[in-house]
Amino acid sequence: MKSKFKNKLIVVSFFTVFILTTGCESELEPEVFSDLTPENFFQTEKDFNAALVALYSSFSIDWGGPDPGVGIWYTNLYNANNRTYLMRSGLTTDELWNDWDANILNFTWGPATFSGTGASTYSRIRYVARATDIIDKIEKSSVNDLIKNRYLAEAKTLRAWLMYILYDFFGPVNAKIDPETLSDTEIIPRWTDAEYTAVIEQDLLDAISTDELPESYSGTADWGRVSKGLARMLLLKLYMHKKDWPKAEAAGMNIIASGAYSLNPSYDDVFITSSNTELIYAIVSNDAVPNWYMQHLFPGGYAQGFAGSKSIERGGGWYGFSMPWEFYDKFEDGDLRKNTIISEYTNSAGELVDRDNGLRGAIPLKYTSIEGNGPDYAIDWVIYRYADVLLSVAEAINEQRGPSDAYQYVNQVRDRAGVSGWNGLTQEEFREAILDERGRELFAEGHRRQDLIRHSKFIERAIERGATSASSKHILFPIPAEVMLEGGGIIEQNPGY
Repeated sequence: MKSKFKNKLIVVSFFTVFILTTGCESELEPEVFSDLTPENFFQTEKDFNAALVALYSSFSIDWGGPDPGVGIWYTNLYNANNRTYLMRSGLTTDELWNDWDANILNFTWGPATFSGTGASTYSRIRYVARATDIIDKIEKSSVNDLIKNRYLAEAKTLRAWLMYILYDFFGPVNAKIDPETLSDTEIIPRWTDAEYTAVIEQDLLDAISTDELPESYSGTADWGRVSKGLARMLLLKLYMHKKDWPKAEAAGMNIIASGAYSLNPSYDDVFITSSNTELIYAIVSNDAVPNWYMQHLFPGGYAQGFAGSKSIERGGGWYGFSMPWEFYDKFEDGDLRKNTIISEYTNSAGELVDRDNGLRGAIPLKYTSIEGNGPDYAIDWVIYRYADVLLSVAEAINEQRGPSDAYQYVNQVRDRAGVSGWNGLTQEEFREAILDERGRELFAEGHRRQDLIRHSKFIERAIERGATSASSKHILFPIPAEVMLEGGGIIEQNPGY
């Protein structure tokens, strides 16, 4: 886990955010870098790197930190807090259960639910403005084009990623991407869907076309940086989100054709071998910025359980997240992916605890390399990987012309899992099956909410598990109440709220 870039990313992030932001009191006022100009900053590669660290900080798995622009402590997007982008993408679905927040569990959230710290995901709209300012300053700098082009591609990919996350949760928002208006106090309305997604698409296409941006950082000292592979993956995600099947297929095939990624022979090893060639992007972790996800999984009296043949010994945890048995039962007998899930354990009194004896759900450990009692571990958090590409391509092909040409992609994933390949399915049967297959392959990786929404199952599954308040409005989260108040009627709330 040693890397010059990773160490710099972790240590410098808060300091950089502090010095590169100016005081603002409003969620809607994204003024940044007002005292920084091409004459006093952005003159060296070191300057570029420092500016980008401020953007990377949003994607840390650490708990979070204060945003000096508004003076509020925000959780980061990809940590184990149950209100983050990552965890709400799983805890609102059938793959994970948690009862720490009744509104999330029961689909009873509204505009006032996620305010302050809870509005952390929406607050990243300010970081879109920061990315815009960084892009503008880099473009105006006099640094060598070879360096400039690489950092521009990174900044555009990070801006697109931030904008996509906002789009996924809230639909198109009123992000500012014109550097000339960043200091304006005028509140602008939300973008149309076509306008907003066109910006994301163009940023990613620009990054992909940049020769200076490496295809992958797998296995290198710069693991944790944005690569061309990540830009391609985000483009694939955007097209899948919009059900633009031809473009999704093409984007996925471009990742396959790049030759930069491949399935790891062992499913277990994907999550315990840092920067392996299946990983398109993972958020780096070390002792300074650890991964807390595993601590949320273990019951209080836990002593020993088995993930496959591997003994997992440690003390009890916080027992916040579990995999419902209904979801666990989607796995076929002999599916090797179950080797990363604990289905029974021995407690500190020496008693066996299982689904018939007090274990409310399976323990979706996934990261089986943990040692010791924690509560935190220096294990990278996997965000995007090649198996997702194969399953996405298969889905896109099936939606266009049926499953005949799709089997070769999904069966690569199933073969590794030790289960038989598919054949002879109708288009509708394949559509139903691929949703379950994505669940088995990608559980606890933050994709389930998107998948269920794309298949029009998100609300249906919520009601089935008892969230009877769920309705179509919950496909998007509401714009936070304080934003609506500040907007003075200019910003339109999402339907139903």
